[in-house]
Amino acid sequence: MDWTAIGRATTLSLPDRLSVDLERLILDGKLEPGDRLPPERELAAHLGVSRVSVREALRELENRGLIDRRPGRGTIVLKPGERSAVFDEALGVVASLRPELHDIMELRVIVEPPIARITAARATRRDLAQLRELVEAMEADVTKERYAELDRAFHQAIAQYAHNPLLELINEQIAQQIAPSRANRYQTRERRAASSAAHRRIYEAIAAGDGDLAEHEAREHVLDISRQIANAAQDAGRAQDAGAAEHADAAQERSDHDAG
Repeated sequence: MDWTAIGRATTLSLPDRLSVDLERLILDGKLEPGDRLPPERELAAHLGVSRVSVREALRELENRGLIDRRPGRGTIVLKPGERSAVFDEALGVVASLRPELHDIMELRVIVEPPIARITAARATRRDLAQLRELVEAMEADVTKERYAELDRAFHQAIAQYAHNPLLELINEQIAQQIAPSRANRYQTRERRAASSAAHRRIYEAIAAGDGDLAEHEAREHVLDISRQIANAAQDAGRAQDAGAAEHADAAQERSDHDAG
């Protein structure tokens, strides 16, 4: 792991900056569940900061349920929802139902906009810094795979910054279920540009503390995605029907030829 980019200059306090950068590594998947962070002394040496700053940053991540720190075992990255095995098991039932994508998108419309409203009222300065950096990263020219990672991280961060672990758990289950909507077959440059613009509007509403606008922008974003997925499914269906018709015509021609 390259730690050199962590703790760069910012208007945030050093511990906040460190926690934002470390959280970003977790949200991006560069630090995966089960990964072990270096000891405080070693991490402080890598970053060129004091152990006190590292300790405060790790305490913030621990409070958010992103890491687990235990004497003798070190600091371990947690998977989302690992703090609550009961709710993790309950939400696992949802996955066993194998809902259709349109069912999941309908759930997103119900769940995500109110979360954005709550986050607009509760997000801290370091939370807003994280959201801004995720938005800026998505606005850069990145691969489809990288964009999908950032997209998931952005929506996961909004739920996390509502500072309600139950909302975070629900959002994580949704994120697992909507992975197909972020697949390459749904991704186009135009869709990514539209999503980035929507993400920017959601972030700016949250940063302004405007709950009404944040909820509105989040709802419009999810509805737009739903429409795009529905259109893509219709196009695929028409293409399949056209292919089947062409195959049937060819079969009929062979039959007529054989009969002749």
